[in-house]
Amino acid sequence: RMVRGLAALAVGLGVLAACVGLATWLVGAPDASDRLRDDAFYEFAWAANVAQGRGPVVSDGTPTSGVQLLWSALLVPLAWCAGPASLPWLAPWLGVLLHALAAAGWWWTSRDRTTGVVLALCWLGHPLLLRECQNGQETALAALCASALWWCRRTGGGCWLLLGTLAVLARVDLLALLLALTWWRWTNARRAGAAAPAIAAVVLALANVGLGGGLLPDSAGPMAWLWHHNRALVDPSFAAFVADSWWFARPALLGGPFALASAYGAGLAVFALLRPLWPSSLRVVPAACIGAACALGARDLATPGWVAFLLALLPSARRRRVPRALLAVLLGLGAIVVVHWALRWYPRDYYVAPLVVVAMVAVQRLGRLRWLLLLLPLGQLLDRGRVVPEPLAGQLELELAGRHLRAVLPPGERVGCFNSGLVTFHADVLATGFGDGERIGVVNLDGVVDARSFAALREGRLDAWLDQQGVRFVVDNPVQFARDPRLPHASGHAFAPDFQPERDLVELARFDVPGLDAGRPGGDSVRLYWRRGRGQPPDRLPSTDLGPWRTGQRVVAWAAEPGQVLECEAADGRRTVLASADVATTIVLPVAVGSAPCQLFVRGHEVPLLRLLPP
Repeated sequence: RMVRGLAALAVGLGVLAACVGLATWLVGAPDASDRLRDDAFYEFAWAANVAQGRGPVVSDGTPTSGVQLLWSALLVPLAWCAGPASLPWLAPWLGVLLHALAAAGWWWTSRDRTTGVVLALCWLGHPLLLRECQNGQETALAALCASALWWCRRTGGGCWLLLGTLAVLARVDLLALLLALTWWRWTNARRAGAAAPAIAAVVLALANVGLGGGLLPDSAGPMAWLWHHNRALVDPSFAAFVADSWWFARPALLGGPFALASAYGAGLAVFALLRPLWPSSLRVVPAACIGAACALGARDLATPGWVAFLLALLPSARRRRVPRALLAVLLGLGAIVVVHWALRWYPRDYYVAPLVVVAMVAVQRLGRLRWLLLLLPLGQLLDRGRVVPEPLAGQLELELAGRHLRAVLPPGERVGCFNSGLVTFHADVLATGFGDGERIGVVNLDGVVDARSFAALREGRLDAWLDQQGVRFVVDNPVQFARDPRLPHASGHAFAPDFQPERDLVELARFDVPGLDAGRPGGDSVRLYWRRGRGQPPDRLPSTDLGPWRTGQRVVAWAAEPGQVLECEAADGRRTVLASADVATTIVLPVAVGSAPCQLFVRGHEVPLLRLLPP
């Protein structure tokens, strides 16, 4: 009765975990301010350009391997059938479908049905997986592929080779999991498919060479290089390098990424590996060490805490062998943290999603102990506060810029942009019906989808390279052009040794959502600059209504002079400040329009600048 009661309680908590997760994260359609990241629009642009016959292009003028190839290929038929504009809506729901398929797979492949039900419910309601399956990127596909590698670990050689190749094309860092599980197959006399990691790596390398010209994807190096380079500019000493290396490597020691995936599940996996080796006489030592570390102010100990708790609670099992399959999964997926945290210094939550597989595997192996099964949904409910909405609202200004670059630039111009996903998608990809002479070509500057610009960045000659490409304009947050390496993403030092943004860039337009701040210096708006001395600047756009934006909003362009303030007067005569100018520029901004007309005034002027009618 007790076992049945624990099983029923585990299922009940699993239902609760699923409902809480779904109710919290599966709400509405993601957009540029919620879950849908700028990076996803690189893959949307790639897929849309392939579907439209323009080739595997994101940055204007060159093919790229800087996207996850399998996911981007899956988006091509969607773009071909429903049009490019459908991708920001269809891609998140394709991710949700793949997420649900993975949940079903965990139920189907579990021999113990109660364990399978709990695993499926916990996967379905996992807050990190739910948030990231809607990000428009390959995360849900990568988590499904990582799961499938575990489910099919005993399959034949041909199937293993195919599955392994697809997994690596879905996300490059799954190569480590493929390698680890292939080692496990070899130790279990499954020699067929032993070459799968090598063949998958060769297929990926050939695809990368064909698309981007290098063995690695175009996206592998740029951000890691910028992070290391800027840190070295701040302090080039060896001591600083060691300190930074330790700072970024610490999470690989069962830190935050493991807790984000599942503090309990990762702890259970480590416990299962240590249990056959850990002497019973030292059962309480890990718990004492964790307690001492907490007393000394250490944090991020959730996963080691679970390990210590389980070791103290359960006796060692010396007669059992270390579960090598679980070891392979932990090492293969733990490599994700080593690569992105310890080596690249560029951690992102969505990299962590496949680590949830570690928790599922550990519980699947030990789920017959019902109280251990019970702790999975309970631990997930306790962990859900770790997954919070990311501050993506600043991306709205990138979208605003992409939608309205055509209004402030002459037809056929090319513009350089670092965070170019949204800008490219809206300014270029969705510009259907325009000829090549009328398009706004967007050139990626950080190198993520353009190997040419990355080479120029590393050599410190981006300015000269832009001249070679005929790019007279650049657009992005001002911080991207700053020279101070202490500022995140600052890349001004890579333009030229004598580059000075205050002197060499002339602001033409400012895309600003009132009240929105990206939360970092130089992130208050997206700005379009003319590169001084490159031809003539375009004629200035007069103040005008550019059309609807979101519900109840219209976008206006204000030809502002230094020191001017733009105000909105409601029907009752009250005025609110919308924007102010410190230089002569055109400020493009959305204005809320209620049920009655409103008027825009430049402070101190009696004649209204614009009169906006309700929709």
